[in-house]
Amino acid sequence: MYSYLTKSIEKGYAPVTEADFRSLFADLGLMKGDLVLVHASLSALGYVVAGAEAIFKALQEQVGTEGTIVVPSQTVEISDPSSWQYPAVPSEWFESIRENMPAYDRKTSFSKSMGQFSNYIGRLPQAARSDHPMYSFTAIGKQAEAIVEIDGLDFPFGENSVLSKLYDAKAKIVMIGTDFETNTSLHLAEHSVGRDAIVERSKILRYGEATWCEFKNIDFDLYDDFLEIQSQFFEKYPPKQGNINDGKVYCFNMVDCVDFAKKHFQKKSRVEV
Repeated sequence: MYSYLTKSIEKGYAPVTEADFRSLFADLGLMKGDLVLVHASLSALGYVVAGAEAIFKALQEQVGTEGTIVVPSQTVEISDPSSWQYPAVPSEWFESIRENMPAYDRKTSFSKSMGQFSNYIGRLPQAARSDHPMYSFTAIGKQAEAIVEIDGLDFPFGENSVLSKLYDAKAKIVMIGTDFETNTSLHLAEHSVGRDAIVERSKILRYGEATWCEFKNIDFDLYDDFLEIQSQFFEKYPPKQGNINDGKVYCFNMVDCVDFAKKHFQKKSRVEV
């Protein structure tokens, strides 16, 4: 249960505090008024006193009241079990899962895959969360409501999505203890290669009743090459970076990243054809 604490003791690491993050975020060039998309994995950082709260408070102080903090808060588990992989579930389970799965609720739905920091942000009273039942984002700050407001469920990482708004607003991306395997902005770039649409199903509340809905999307990460993109992108556009114990922390411009990834995917798509 406390393996992160044991690891810190064994390696001789000091506890990580809010002050450490304040210093780090200043060194990364975060400024008052910044709009930041944050991906964080606390497990890579050792013992952080106050955990996600320390990171949030340091970030909030750095970007100030004019800034906005955004996190992915996807609930991909609220989906039709017939589409599940890694692992797939027996078909005889389908109806039971469909019947008993709760509908997405932007105020209460917990993300099983996005980590402690995302779920901490989502529990704060001032947080605003988008309405997408599988691919939501949560934001806090001056632009929060405008950023997470979406019109329709189709192509949740494409044009007119939260990611598209962040790109247009020239957001910064901050990655804390994680790498491009979790870089959600790359999904916006994947829309540039004209992939065929697929249909996904999720459960929503409509007029107070739980109901299944369908929306269009595309297949993502077809090449399993997000770390390849990281290596090439960082070579061309070195990020501002620091360390928290074993965890790397990066800060870079979303526009640079997405534009670079677009060219990468378009080149691979042409070769594939």
